[in-house]
Amino acid sequence: MANQNIPRVNGRVLANAHMTSSYYSKNGLGKLTDKNFVETMLRTKPDQYDKMMLRLFTDTRLYSNDLLDLVMKSGKPFQVNDPNGVFTYKIKKRAELPKVIATPSLPAKPGIDGQEFEIVFDKNVFVVNDIISAHRYEQETLVQIVSDAERFQNGFKYKCRAAGATASDFVNTRFLSVGVEYFKVGNVLGEYSTSFSSLGVFDGNLEVMADVLSQYGVEHTITDWADATKLGMQTDATGNPMDITYYSVTDPNAQGEKTKIVGWEPTVSRLLRMEMMRMKANMLMWGRQGNSVDEKGRPTRMKSGLWQQLHLGNVIYYDRGQFSLNLIRAAIGDLFYNRVLIKDRYVKIYTNRAGMELASAAIRKDFNNQNFMVSADKFLDGKDRTKQGYAFQFDHFMTTETGPVEFVELEQLNENATFLELGPNKKTPPIFIILDVSGQEDAGIREVKLATRPNMYYQYIPGSVGFGSQQTVIASKDPYSTYIMKDFSGIFLEDPTRTVIIKEYPRV
Repeated sequence: MANQNIPRVNGRVLANAHMTSSYYSKNGLGKLTDKNFVETMLRTKPDQYDKMMLRLFTDTRLYSNDLLDLVMKSGKPFQVNDPNGVFTYKIKKRAELPKVIATPSLPAKPGIDGQEFEIVFDKNVFVVNDIISAHRYEQETLVQIVSDAERFQNGFKYKCRAAGATASDFVNTRFLSVGVEYFKVGNVLGEYSTSFSSLGVFDGNLEVMADVLSQYGVEHTITDWADATKLGMQTDATGNPMDITYYSVTDPNAQGEKTKIVGWEPTVSRLLRMEMMRMKANMLMWGRQGNSVDEKGRPTRMKSGLWQQLHLGNVIYYDRGQFSLNLIRAAIGDLFYNRVLIKDRYVKIYTNRAGMELASAAIRKDFNNQNFMVSADKFLDGKDRTKQGYAFQFDHFMTTETGPVEFVELEQLNENATFLELGPNKKTPPIFIILDVSGQEDAGIREVKLATRPNMYYQYIPGSVGFGSQQTVIASKDPYSTYIMKDFSGIFLEDPTRTVIIKEYPRV
């Protein structure tokens, strides 16, 4: 069984699988029992598996992934009951104002001399005595509703009059064209009026269907021959191979090294979990929707990851060498307009290493173009005059259109670069991702899990040889044992319209 030494950090491979817990107590390591066996911990709290294992691996420096961290912080997973992964959810949408769809028998000067005219809207939202307008700044003569709506074909017909200062005032016909939106300014009441206004238009929800849940798994088989082989593997005093990984917390204030065991498992089990987490991170980020078949020709389905879903939102391309802060100002400014107050605007842009370098150069160039007078000694760094350096780099900026803009390196965008992915300078092309411009605290992404199955479904299939104590009753005569792990997982964007990708034109 594979062995891995990790000096001085949590997770050292230290013990033999066949030793009793008393062995560890004698060696000052505490007990490795069923209670702190990783699989027992996860079986009793299956809903906490992802966070527990990610924290365990991160704290012990065995494995960490910033994309999984980001997903975990974005709220509770979205639980679905269908293994196919199809589900619906609702996102908030702004109320749509009523639009003019017809103006039957419209005179040349609508409303002049108190004449009534008719407007057909696509929604029934106005009532008698409402004052409505199509343009806050330019429409001088407003429209008064004088009758409740009547059903008219696919819309609602209202009788109206011009609410002008004199009898010669009328409504300009450009404000009555088909497609023009109207909103309620207020209503007008007299001494004996009994018709009051209504609640008006409400913001609503848009129901969206998603299909992002997929199944994946890893297995590893260990033969009796391989398990008996000890070449190159550390052993204990009795000659047994040390094939357990334990996770510990060391008290730095204690005399000596007082270590508390927080979990343990076979080393091969840890390696399987780490591989599952790598696969999960890759599938959540780089998965593509498609159809495939398994090893026996049965149909299987692939689901889209975050990268593919982001392309349903706002995608901005630029030519190599043409990136500037104006791209971000224009894109974010348009999305923020009429959506977020200037004082509440804040943008977090996830990027790779090439993107961090490009962003710093773009901010520096924009800064230099402002012709500021700065003192050079504020950028110098050195103990004496003969050993001086300077620091002049940027990782954030602020404008009226965007508010504060922060660039954050996402390691998942740097990993596994193939030859085709590398550009002429042997760097992955810069990628800039904005996950949510709504001003909310989360990133607008949610993990999808299958509610009817525990996280990281785990099975151990013993043969004539197996992990643990010596077996007198065996499951089969097969000279091997097999570990199997599988899981259902997916990711979805709550609202792609709030996302932005800025990237170079592809050159593949």
